[in-house]
Amino acid sequence: MKNLKLKPGNLLFNILMAVVVLTALFGASPEVLAAAVPVAFTSGTVIYLFSQSKTLALFAGIQREIWEKDIEEAIFKDNTFITKRKDVSSEVLGGKVVYIPQSGGPGNVVKNRAVKPATVREREDTTVLYEIAEYTSDPLYIPHADTVELSYDKRDSAIKEDKLNLQQEVAEGILYDWTKNVNAARVLRTTGADVVATLGGATGNRKAASLMDLQRARTFLANENRFFNTGMNALVPSNLLAQMFPADNIVTATAMGTVTETERRNGIMYKQQGFDIMERSSVLIVDAAGNLKAPGAVVEATDSEAILLWWGQAVERAMGDIKFFEKLGDPQMYGDIYSFLVRMGGRARRSGNEGIVVLASGVSV
Repeated sequence: MKNLKLKPGNLLFNILMAVVVLTALFGASPEVLAAAVPVAFTSGTVIYLFSQSKTLALFAGIQREIWEKDIEEAIFKDNTFITKRKDVSSEVLGGKVVYIPQSGGPGNVVKNRAVKPATVREREDTTVLYEIAEYTSDPLYIPHADTVELSYDKRDSAIKEDKLNLQQEVAEGILYDWTKNVNAARVLRTTGADVVATLGGATGNRKAASLMDLQRARTFLANENRFFNTGMNALVPSNLLAQMFPADNIVTATAMGTVTETERRNGIMYKQQGFDIMERSSVLIVDAAGNLKAPGAVVEATDSEAILLWWGQAVERAMGDIKFFEKLGDPQMYGDIYSFLVRMGGRARRSGNEGIVVLASGVSV
């Protein structure tokens, strides 16, 4: 079927015919004619607009707002551990700086005060100020030929691929923001049986992760008054999760059976020792001295995988700008260009990193 195209004269004819039909149906009173003309004009205009493109280009372009919302939702959906924190996004200034007033703390309480007048104190408040990281994808180039010869799904697939990579980088950045100041004293080591090192690039044997190690982490947090009935989380790399919860173990079945369907959809796989246990392909990397390594750092033979355990109020996350950029019909590139920008950061909420502990694979000797 050939594409219908209406010339301005044809458009006017359609409008007049619509007026004639409406007049025949409802009479020729001035009121009816007054109502008929705009209706006819609107109908004719819509027909004309739709006839100009066989692909209805009005709806074929990328919706920037939809992509920006999709990025935010996907970051949290695919990395649910990020939701187990205090959200300070409302404290972000200009989309990239977090500014939080901090209370100087309460005064002393004296029972049966004998010395009067009491000493007057002034609360000395402070502020927390830090800049959140900016994550940007490499610009994606779609040649003009691809937009003509390929389907929209192909372009959509290429953009989704970049979006997934962006989500991965943001998640790893948040994990490092939460733990980068954790010292070796807060890094415990696993104590299970000897197993081959699971971290790619590492060599030798390591001690397997066990439920006894999980209990040691629980005790560590409890001793600093940072273990509570709710809000305790453990993010475990897949290799160590398999060590801790073997498939043929009754404890594994019990730990999995206590998780509700809603919790499972939110990323919780097991419940054990008071922790909501989540899985990720990789979490943290610790060197032989107990120092945490930044994302992308070269893996040494003596490095080890590590588990992160934390109280939800011990860390915070701040989200700033989310942008989807597009440049259609670039005259130099002869095609379209797309890219993403996300600003997100976080930190441990106490300088001593209370409420956070890392459990790394122990080195076998």
